[in-house]
Amino acid sequence: METFLIYLFKASILLSTFYGVYFLLLRKDTFFTINRHFLLVGIITSILLPFIEFTTIKFIENPVFYIKGTPLSASENVIPETLNWWLIGSILYGLGILIFLSRFGLQLLSLKKLLAHHQSRKKDGFNFIEVAQDIAPFSFFNTIVYNPVLHSREELDMILKHEKIHVQQFHTLDLILVNLLLIFQWVNPFAWLYKKNLEQNLEFIADREAINQMTSRKEYQLTLLKVSSNNYSTITNNFYQSLIKKRIVMLNKQSSQSKKLWKITVILPLLSLFLWSFNTREVVRVKQDIKIDQNASENIVIQEKEGKIIEFIVDKSSSKEDLNKVKNTLKNDYSLEVKFSGIKRNDAHEITSIKVDISSKKGTTNYAISNDTPINSFVIIYNSETGKIEIGQSRNNSNYVWVVDKDSKSKKGKTMKIHTGDKKNEYIFSDGDHKDIYEIHTNDNKTFAYITGDRDGEPLIYIDGKKSTKKEMEKLNSDTIEMMNVLKGKSAIKKYGDKAKNGVIEIIIKKS
Repeated sequence: METFLIYLFKASILLSTFYGVYFLLLRKDTFFTINRHFLLVGIITSILLPFIEFTTIKFIENPVFYIKGTPLSASENVIPETLNWWLIGSILYGLGILIFLSRFGLQLLSLKKLLAHHQSRKKDGFNFIEVAQDIAPFSFFNTIVYNPVLHSREELDMILKHEKIHVQQFHTLDLILVNLLLIFQWVNPFAWLYKKNLEQNLEFIADREAINQMTSRKEYQLTLLKVSSNNYSTITNNFYQSLIKKRIVMLNKQSSQSKKLWKITVILPLLSLFLWSFNTREVVRVKQDIKIDQNASENIVIQEKEGKIIEFIVDKSSSKEDLNKVKNTLKNDYSLEVKFSGIKRNDAHEITSIKVDISSKKGTTNYAISNDTPINSFVIIYNSETGKIEIGQSRNNSNYVWVVDKDSKSKKGKTMKIHTGDKKNEYIFSDGDHKDIYEIHTNDNKTFAYITGDRDGEPLIYIDGKKSTKKEMEKLNSDTIEMMNVLKGKSAIKKYGDKAKNGVIEIIIKKS
């Protein structure tokens, strides 16, 4: 809903911009047909232009976005309840739509009932309906409704010529379009003024065309002043409008000079300003690799690449507030439903078990991890362009295969540093208190780093559910890997038996 409200805000700005140009520069001119087209273009533009987005590319070096935090106590981990103003605004806006949509529907039903209960007479492509009610003559598509008793023969002839212009130029379509627009922009005061001015301009058009078919301009104006009645509906073209004085003034106004048409072009720079201000998205591209420090105590890392990929890294210290940040971001910005459940923490408030369920219009994804010890970090990856969701072991986790570009160096011990490029960006991997030995192997210009021991033996390796070897793993191209997962301790033994006491590396290959 938040996305729709943002769209509505942009559409309201566009419609208000067109109204401002019309009111300040065009409404006093006699270019009635051109003004009609201008107002219609304004409606269509306000509907479609918010969907158009332009992209600018900005190159930066080593962007890292950390949301840092420390483990919270149970009492500190409670998120204070606040009013959801987006929800309140959405409810109020929705109620307004319901009211005005119901009003529009009742008008259509009332009109349908009136037309259905009277016999029509067809002549020259028009449907004429004579009624006994005291209502103003009006037209709806090719049907003209009037009460012949209320008007003299001369007056009726002028009225019918006026209404025929509305029918021939399809003015009913303009009215339906602006009424539908008003339903969705009822909160925009300029939308109401827009509708009023569009209706007035349609009357100016019909008056001008009708007067050209008559011998006496004076008699037509006297008819406007003499006869008054009730308008039937806001979705019909009524001969009598409340602003009769304006119609008479425009009838007697000298035709505007064509050189004044330049004023219409004022809308173009204003539209450009709108696109630059609201519909330009900046895409950040990384010049070099990103420095990731596993020793930093980040709880969640959120990183967006090229406006398409967004990643959320969850680790053992992620608080309830951190998880809610992930949940709310994916829901509000990307319409994904995220549920964290089965969360267990140790005495140090570190996560030992967690389950993640994510659903979208294209499908569902889930991930679960349960240990006696604090969990290894895992990553939630969402591609906003393709809608693909992936959940797996975090690239910051040293307990599974990780891929980096360029040449690398390594050293044994608690941590491993991989230096890349002239600026020696460091990738630091730590395995807590364990003193594992790491090896570096290069294949197809990719560098693989993985654990080989000080433990009792090497972990099992499964590729697409089939037991494999370290040698086969080294041959893999990183671009073909969809997900990697590491099981250790009781989780590994429970799934694969005692043979998995040294852990298991699970690799899923992308399906072609």
